[in-house]
Amino acid sequence: MANDSIVLGINGGVRPGYQDVSAVIMKNGKVIAAIEEERLSRVKFSAGQLPILSVKEVLKIAEIGIKEVNAVGFHGSTWQPEIEDVLQSHFENQFGYCPPISRFHHHDCHAASTYYSSGFKEALVFTIDGSGDGVSTRISIVNNKKIEILKDFFRPQSLGMFYSVMTQICGFTRDSDEYKLMGLAAYGDASKYNLDWLLNISEEDYLLHTEYLAEVKPGQSSPSRHEMLFNQEFLNKLRLNRRKEDSISQDYKDLAAATQFQLEKILIHLVKKYIKKSGIRNVCFAGGVALNCSANKKIESLEEVDELFIQPAANDAGISLGACYLAAIKQGTIIPNEQQKHTFFGNGFSNDEIESILKNCSVQYSKIDNIAECASISLANEKVIGWFQGKMEFGPRALGSRSILAHPSVQGIKNSINQKIKFREGYRPFGASVLQEDFHTYFEAKCKEAPFMTKVFEIKPEWKKALAGVTHTDGTCRVQTVNEKQHSLYYQLLCEIKKKIGVGAVLNTSFNHSHEPIVCTPREAIASFFASGLDELYIGSFRIVK
Repeated sequence: MANDSIVLGINGGVRPGYQDVSAVIMKNGKVIAAIEEERLSRVKFSAGQLPILSVKEVLKIAEIGIKEVNAVGFHGSTWQPEIEDVLQSHFENQFGYCPPISRFHHHDCHAASTYYSSGFKEALVFTIDGSGDGVSTRISIVNNKKIEILKDFFRPQSLGMFYSVMTQICGFTRDSDEYKLMGLAAYGDASKYNLDWLLNISEEDYLLHTEYLAEVKPGQSSPSRHEMLFNQEFLNKLRLNRRKEDSISQDYKDLAAATQFQLEKILIHLVKKYIKKSGIRNVCFAGGVALNCSANKKIESLEEVDELFIQPAANDAGISLGACYLAAIKQGTIIPNEQQKHTFFGNGFSNDEIESILKNCSVQYSKIDNIAECASISLANEKVIGWFQGKMEFGPRALGSRSILAHPSVQGIKNSINQKIKFREGYRPFGASVLQEDFHTYFEAKCKEAPFMTKVFEIKPEWKKALAGVTHTDGTCRVQTVNEKQHSLYYQLLCEIKKKIGVGAVLNTSFNHSHEPIVCTPREAIASFFASGLDELYIGSFRIVK
């Protein structure tokens, strides 16, 4: 590999507000390994840490040593210079060597992560989150030569903070449970609450009224997820404040709907305005707000938008990917103009490794010649199965490698899985994995494919019964399209299930219990299987039943 360009991108920090710790290895401008620290440490989000296990794992996957790495990319360009001493010490103590380190702006890392994964020649890029390097929203034009910043919104003018405040007031944990608020919104009436007093469209595009928020002084770190972002004036104005243990009344469902509506209104305004201003109709999103798949649906549906690309690790785990791209470019590497088609960059296990662990755990198992055929029979018989196959996904969505799967037509399957397997709130919906060739048969969709579960789509009326288990209360479903090139075994499973039940789709949710990281190893898959109501586990070429 002497003539190869090998770059390591990392994300993390030494303050509690920095989370989604991760590492990415890129060779000659192409990703060859990527993983989140939480999957290895088993500490959700790994907040306030620098990557150790994830760096070791990507080096192992890439089969290289730390001294073969030409450069390291990191965010935090506005941080004090002392961070470079911290990083130098971190690498030397943990890995015995520190490659040259380059720091980039947090939002440029987000922008690079999505633009260079999109395949677009030029794109209008929106990076939207709580904050990073002092910026909460950045709108840029990006091409293969430069990032041109059109507009920055500085903390606390943050759409991510707005959504987090409402997440807290509804009794959930911020920087963790925003997706719960998004799911709850479908059960409410947005017209019951007008939130213009808190966030509204303004001459500066949008204005978050910070007099209702806890004060965060310049240079001060963001409050932890256990501190409230709102103040007493906010409580006096809204007169709602749910405790976690309280039941969810209709008031909170309506408030969730109003919150979602307000976010979508602002995003639509921004996208329309800056498409008109720039003339660019290909749009990229990244940052935590880009994981709001309901809002993404509204953006993609706009007639002004030709295509919308959302980098699947749009949360801060994707910072390591963007930093990797930027460090590689700084090294003189030319990034291939290709759209990302899969996220399977994590670790994988051979059948020999899996069987050794099964024996070590004293688990009874059987080896199956055609694992997809066998699993499809179980699914058709309404069994809920664990599915542990191939390399692990990078990003927050399970996409057919570390998944829990079920028959998509079964009435009540959502409540059953939420109660017996995921151990979470019953209102929360599940996504579906669908044969790519059947995507437009089942769903109303503008795009040709949706491989990352970053968007929701309307289910066509004639298919709502066949997809009852994955239909949210608003008639939508978060979708992953699957083709043979992306994941041949998973594609084969979907083909087999279509033969048996008449629909080429399965209910797909991440293989984990509530508040736990997605399972990473065979041992964790086995433990999760026996600690939940899963019926069967398909792991490599092996089947385990209870």
